[in-house]
Amino acid sequence: MKHHKHRPPREVLIDGFDARGGGQGLDANGTRWSIRGAPAGALILAVGRNYDGTRLALVKPSEDAVPPPCGVFGVCGGCQWQEMPAQRQRDEKGRMLARLLGELGGEDHGVVSAGEPYGYRNKIELTFGTARYLLAHELNTEIKRVGRWLGFHAPGRFDRIVDTPDCALASPAINAVYARVRADVYASDLEFWDCNEHTGFLRNLILREGLDHDVLVALYTAPGTEEQAAWLREHAPGWGATCVGWFENQTSGDAATGDLREVLVESGRGLSIAASLGGIRFQLSPTAFFQVNVAGAELLVDVVRRYLGVGGSVLWDLYCGAGLLGLANADRFERVIGIESVEPAVVDARANAEFNGIVNATFVAGPVEKLVGTLVTPDAVIVDPPRGGLHPDALKVIAGLAASAGTPGQPDARVLVYVACKPTSLLRDGKLLRAAGWVCTDRLAVDLFPQTAHIEVVTRWVAQRAGHLSPGQGGAPPLDAGSPG
Repeated sequence: MKHHKHRPPREVLIDGFDARGGGQGLDANGTRWSIRGAPAGALILAVGRNYDGTRLALVKPSEDAVPPPCGVFGVCGGCQWQEMPAQRQRDEKGRMLARLLGELGGEDHGVVSAGEPYGYRNKIELTFGTARYLLAHELNTEIKRVGRWLGFHAPGRFDRIVDTPDCALASPAINAVYARVRADVYASDLEFWDCNEHTGFLRNLILREGLDHDVLVALYTAPGTEEQAAWLREHAPGWGATCVGWFENQTSGDAATGDLREVLVESGRGLSIAASLGGIRFQLSPTAFFQVNVAGAELLVDVVRRYLGVGGSVLWDLYCGAGLLGLANADRFERVIGIESVEPAVVDARANAEFNGIVNATFVAGPVEKLVGTLVTPDAVIVDPPRGGLHPDALKVIAGLAASAGTPGQPDARVLVYVACKPTSLLRDGKLLRAAGWVCTDRLAVDLFPQTAHIEVVTRWVAQRAGHLSPGQGGAPPLDAGSPG
């Protein structure tokens, strides 16, 4: 808990959200606050600086408040909005995006979602530790901080574990396997990792679900003894997982990384499980990039396809990850070129193309900003950059495509689909695209992460030349904002 001397707590009535997902509202003095984890319509007791306030207590819930189903809500850092109904969450995200992105132009199609608001995550990553983050009601009790704990990190604390028996966002299949793993390791004598002393054995745990509720388990440890190996070989088959891999991490860092020592449970496909999304089948390794909300990601893929339109000769898929968006549109382009800086993701993308018999997709490993200027001119572009948005050098190349649209030897129509995981980055890049001659025609948000402040925004842009929109501006309308969820 932050300490703020000489700053008495203030009651703040939350009336909306800022671009970071923090609750915004006014105190009795008319000062506007931004408070993480503050639900819309609630009266919050807050302390600290008004632009980065800390929630102390819920004074009065909103009229439509719902009880959070998670016992560690507000502590583990994963969820911020469990106190609001799912529809209210979408409404508030839509209002925030309309205020933030309105100046980019285009038709705002609202926020869509699919699937259930809980139990949608097909992957979780947990950490073993020796220091527990105590909840408010556990302070000044006999509950000990030092021990053996398994769960998520508390926000801002690499050294404190929020002990987590299950996760409300994780799928039922993942929670079932996790319960067995958790019971076994707690009943064992295996040492949990001490991140300060760099001692112990058990370090990280990844669980991910694929088709038919298959679950992959990746266990990360310090280098193990034969006795520890024997324990893992004995207990791993009882966890109910399709495959289990044991990785050894010899570094002192906290990331789940390491070399494969042994496959403890074999799936028949090595250490991987099958998944399907956007009509494409995938083989997922423990660390392969894949959308964690498949139902929501199906909407995302469909929107991108609609925004791209009829297809053409060349499609660029920039920041392509494991190739999902490019591969899902390979049937409408003669050639797909994907670029991704993370080399293991490119390896996965190539394998996914081969697995699906797609021969017109090429994936290249390297920085987008260094490679994009070497590519053949596209008819359409997909960009799905990290939270920081487009690299300035990549943006220059993409922006320049608008100026050459329709010139001799160049495509007459050019479409850009920008998928953004951080709306403020989209706003910054979008202003520069507009200045270069791109016109935003449509905008739609996909709520891939209910209960959190995160949102994916898909925008469609067309090239403008000599004051006229190039062909292809009008496209099929996207999904209705009233999609179930």
